[in-house]
Amino acid sequence: MQRNHFVNSLVVLASFTQFIYGVYADQVDPATIQLSINPNRQHALSQDLYGANNECIFRPVWFDHPAYAARYNEAGKPFFRFPGGTGSNFYNPSTGYFDDDSPSTRDYSGHNARIHKFTDGAGRVPDQYLKWVKQNDVAYSLVLNVCTQTFEQNRAWIESLGREGHQVARIEIGNEVFYDSYNWAFPSATQYVQRAQRITAVIRKELPDTEIGVLVPTHLYQDLDFLTEKRSARADHPYGWIKELKGKEFFDAVVMHMYSLTEMSGQTEPEDFIPYLEGYHQCDEYLTLRFNKTLAHLNRLFPKKKLWMTEYGVGGFGGTLKQYKLRDSHLGALHADVMLMRFINHPSVTVAHWHSFQHFFDFTGGIQGIGEHPHLPYTHFSLFKDAIRQSDSVHAVTVDGAEDDVDATVMMKDSAGYLIIANRLDNAYKIEQPVVMAGNNAVRLKDVLQLSHVDGQPLAVSAQNLERCESTTWIAPPNQSIVLPPYSITRIKFDSGQ
Repeated sequence: MQRNHFVNSLVVLASFTQFIYGVYADQVDPATIQLSINPNRQHALSQDLYGANNECIFRPVWFDHPAYAARYNEAGKPFFRFPGGTGSNFYNPSTGYFDDDSPSTRDYSGHNARIHKFTDGAGRVPDQYLKWVKQNDVAYSLVLNVCTQTFEQNRAWIESLGREGHQVARIEIGNEVFYDSYNWAFPSATQYVQRAQRITAVIRKELPDTEIGVLVPTHLYQDLDFLTEKRSARADHPYGWIKELKGKEFFDAVVMHMYSLTEMSGQTEPEDFIPYLEGYHQCDEYLTLRFNKTLAHLNRLFPKKKLWMTEYGVGGFGGTLKQYKLRDSHLGALHADVMLMRFINHPSVTVAHWHSFQHFFDFTGGIQGIGEHPHLPYTHFSLFKDAIRQSDSVHAVTVDGAEDDVDATVMMKDSAGYLIIANRLDNAYKIEQPVVMAGNNAVRLKDVLQLSHVDGQPLAVSAQNLERCESTTWIAPPNQSIVLPPYSITRIKFDSGQ
């Protein structure tokens, strides 16, 4: 067994007993769970679930930097989202800057100053990005600016994309424009739907192979009363998006963002921030209460529509909470892992963008460009790379003995695949081999990759660590148990022996 921080080298495990009683000596008798895989209960696996939001317009490194392509390929060519999140509502593709003369309260003058500096005044026009995606065979979605760009401006850009033969997989009509802060652009949902329908007609003509997604409010995940008469009067504005879009047929998918919250106020002083372990538990409770209900609501409200989860993870981007770095820790990344696993298991979800690719690395500027050491979220994100890229179907897996603590997903192609297991809470478990498929076919567990807390530190200490997690690889000996430490994720390659 080899245990490294960010470096995974596969070795033969000489003594599995040493792993159980040496590495996690405080968990000498983990409870046993039983897993069973049903290959007959399956749905197609969308490769675009392995995606990342990408907003580097105001970063020192642009797509023409060789380090960027290297990092993209190293990451397994994730499905990109351009030009990113909130900035998409202000991005002007003809100038390469953010429109900063809107009635919005957002001030992009600082970002524009950086863009001016990095480009010698040329702006970050999308030409280099579009050239880069062709050269590197990048699949991507485009977030259309329907706030500061007029219909005529968007039509001209879409016409140019079609004329130049660009392959845009998907287009999102805006980014989170249902919030009150966008009332200046969309006084009501009616204006949004009208604008979305009008530009959709252009997209259908110029980019006929492009799928189109419209926005539904994040309040579906944030507010348990949102769809009831108990919702607050302030929620009536975003609720209009549900009312206006329900029953419409002009779009292919609904777009939503899912951020779990710690319940801390955006005005919490940094010295009063709760420990990451406590924040993680708050997010896990949030997820348990709301996640499945939200997806069920979306399926009920928009039957036969695809679901695109174009941002997800640990929330808290407003006020002082920007300084709360749970999302950058092992625990925060583990929470995003669980969300991605649940998206994979849900057949209606075809797109997922982890927030964000630009958070995976240090953008150092100058000759170096991108730093050498990836951050913890990238270590977690890349755990899914081979499992998704080498599979084409998702299969039902049953966990018996830890249903409330453990999430699992199985991805396969032919008779081989990957089992990913997230032990979300503080009990250790072990999996007994062999795992059984429907029809009593034995599954042989082989290569194992596991991410867990740094060994030798109290959990309260390691939970605060933003630099390291334990990355362990080994080959699972036949008929030996595999231990799932608390707060860990484990990826296991297998074949069914057929």
